[in-house]
Amino acid sequence: MKVFWRLQKVSVFLLAFGLCAGELTPAVVGNVRTDAAVLTGQLLSGSTAGRMLQLAQSYEEKLAEAQERKAELERKKQEVAAQIRENEQKKEDLLDYIAELDMQIMALNDEIDDLDAEIVQAEVDLEQTKADLSVAQETEATQYESMKRRIQYMYENGEDSIWSLLLGAASLSEVLNRVEYQKEITEYDKELLVKYTEAKQEVERHKQLLEAEIESLGVLRETAEFNRATLLQFSADKSAEIEVYLAQLELDAETFADYAEEITREEANIESIKEEERRRIEEEERRRKEEEAKKAAEEAERKRKAEAAAAAAKAAAQKAESESDAKRLAAADNVVEKDERNPDNMIWPLPGDGRIYAYFGPRVAPTAGASTYHRGLDIGGVYGARIVATLSGKVIEATYNASRGNYVAIDHGGGLVTYYMHCSKLLVSVGDEVLQGTVIALVGSTGISTGPHVHYSVAENGNYVDPLKYVSYN
Repeated sequence: MKVFWRLQKVSVFLLAFGLCAGELTPAVVGNVRTDAAVLTGQLLSGSTAGRMLQLAQSYEEKLAEAQERKAELERKKQEVAAQIRENEQKKEDLLDYIAELDMQIMALNDEIDDLDAEIVQAEVDLEQTKADLSVAQETEATQYESMKRRIQYMYENGEDSIWSLLLGAASLSEVLNRVEYQKEITEYDKELLVKYTEAKQEVERHKQLLEAEIESLGVLRETAEFNRATLLQFSADKSAEIEVYLAQLELDAETFADYAEEITREEANIESIKEEERRRIEEEERRRKEEEAKKAAEEAERKRKAEAAAAAAKAAAQKAESESDAKRLAAADNVVEKDERNPDNMIWPLPGDGRIYAYFGPRVAPTAGASTYHRGLDIGGVYGARIVATLSGKVIEATYNASRGNYVAIDHGGGLVTYYMHCSKLLVSVGDEVLQGTVIALVGSTGISTGPHVHYSVAENGNYVDPLKYVSYN
């Protein structure tokens, strides 16, 4: 089509150029127009087949181009859809991350609140401990001063006190009791001082522990504050990223919608191309049917004449076949019965019908269950034709078998036996003595058989041999 349009443009250009130059006469112009029309007509049509091929190619090209554009738009649309899914997933991942950060921040807030409460309680305990320490120090100092005064008193008045104890006591036992009493007082002062000193040291140690705890809690609180500030910064950063993804998602959604709209337009274009092609095909079909109707009428007339001739020929053939079958059925009338026992003088088993459809030896089985080694001859094919004994002898079998159908076996002596199978009707019985030419059965298709015929076999001492060794159709 592109070549056609280019040639058409070239012809128009040459025509216009000639007219403008004043070198073309009206006659020449007419010839140019005629030649251009012929040339373009040949390129466009050439023949009916060529025109249809060009139109089909044009349609296929346009449809292929439109489908390719649609496929490209679909591919881009799918890419945007994949990008949208990816950004949605990233947004969801960020939201999950921010939620996790928020949980961690809330946990840190609770931890900081707990640390603040512990610090406040520790400071209260420290103040109480400081007060206890002050009391303990005062108690220790007071006890120490009391003990010093008693020791100083006993030291300064020790001699008088001893004489006073001796003179004032009623007995030695009382003296000893008074001395023991002074000793116990001294020991009590010492123990009490030790106890107060230990209590003061315990309070002092508790104070140091509280101060260390307060310092440790302060460090923990500073760490928690730092962690919270860090997480808050992370949360702010991720929130900014989400804003970016949200903006990208909005842009991707618009792009996705644009591609979908373009695909819809391209689909409409494809349908338009298809509709145009459908109308073209309908027109061609209409013309084709008109041509076919004309040819059909001619063909019908030719066929009618041919069928009439064929019918006449078939009728003649059927008449001839019918006459031939009638001759075959009547052929047994001319067979003379006689007591012939020489195998060299055997006669044909089916008078008037020498057609052999299967010979003795290997073969392809004609039907399921049939032998692949044919042990006789398949002769004739007229249903009801009379079968005769090929040699005089005694009937040793006259019965039905699923494979052989109705069959007869005649013993001719000397180990020679003949068989006649697939009969429609048996006319002899076991033990009958028959002459050569005696009608023993009628042709049929019983047992494993594909159509009316007689299977004729010859056996020598139990071994089947080719019947054509003994018989032939004259």
